[in-house]
Order: sequence, then structure tokens, then C-alpha cells
Amino acid sequence: MPAETGPGDTAADAAPPPLDLIEDFVNTRHSDHDDLGAPRQVAEWFGARALLAPGTAVSDAQAERARAVREGLRALIAANNVEPVASPRPDGLDPGARAGLAGLAHDLPLKLDVTHTPPRLVPAAEAPFDAALAALLGVVAEAVAAGTWTRLKACREPSCRWAYYDHSRNRRRTWCSMELCGNRAKARAAHHRRTAPRP
Repeated sequence: MPAETGPGDTAADAAPPPLDLIEDFVNTRHSDHDDLGAPRQVAEWFGARALLAPGTAVSDAQAERARAVREGLRALIAANNVEPVASPRPDGLDPGARAGLAGLAHDLPLKLDVTHTPPRLVPAAEAPFDAALAALLGVVAEAVAAGTWTRLKACREPSCRWAYYDHSRNRRRTWCSMELCGNRAKARAAHHRRTAPRP
């Protein structure tokens, strides 16, 4: 299933497979709603992407873990942005998300499957839901090895933080959409310059 497109995006803007799975996962949280807000929605999302068998039940605690992994991944891709968000406003990221993901990753180990050609990382966990979350981390490792990971970024607009793949030649794309988030940020900066007290 292709990654969901955001403001100004087209399907051609999506990350290449399998990194598009991470882009799609991060983008399940929008500014106005959460596609993984209930355990049933989590089960449906993972099931639709063959990460869980159809009809697998997901508990409240598992759904919460999935959301924690998602926000940790959002924090990781935000670190790929060329410049950090420089704003007195909150940056739209959970400050503990990256540390939370680091803690969860210890319980989501991967192993090298040498029976596959070429060898690949696969989940070591036997529990289906843990294996599904570990598979997402395996995609991250694969993207790092392929050199595509640093192109997956989070929109710098604090109210957005949509994941997008930077296809630009110089890898300096800043917003998911220049027309929406970019113009919003520029208008805010211009207003700040006009209203700032002069020294």
C-alpha cells in the first residue's frame, strides 16, 4: 500500500519501498486526528500491510506501544532535517519520544536471516505484535544501509510534522509543502520581524 500523501504531495513524492512503510506509519497521526487512536485501527493498519495476520486482536497496551514507536520514528526523521526548528513555539515533537523508542527497541530485536538471498534482518520476536513492530525497525536499518534514510524528514512546521521524502538534489527541502507549511512559516517570520521591538 503506498504511503499516504500529505499537503501538496503526490504519489511520486513518496519514499521508495520499503521506506515508504515508515513514511506511511509516521503519517498516521495528523494535526487533527490519529489513525491509530484505537486498538482496532492499529490492528487494521498493520493487517493491511501484512505485518499482522487478518483478525489479530491488539490490546490497549500494544496500541500505545505502536504509537510510542511512531512518535520515536518521527523524532528520528526530524533529526534528518538540515536545520533544527528555531522557534519559541513547541516544535510538535514529544521530547521523550526518541528515548522511549530506544527503550522499546531493546524489546524488539532483529536477527540476520542468511537463508534469504540477499541476507536480511528479520524480527527475532515470536509474539506477532512485537514481530510487527520489529519489522518496522528492520526497515529503518535497511534504509540506513541503502543510504535513503537521511532523505526521510519531518516537516519543520510545528503544527504539521508530516513525514516526507526529500527528493531534492541538494537534500535541503524543509517543509512537506512549500505552498502550505512553507508559506505559513514565512508569514509567521515576517510578522515577527514587523512586530519585534527595535533595539
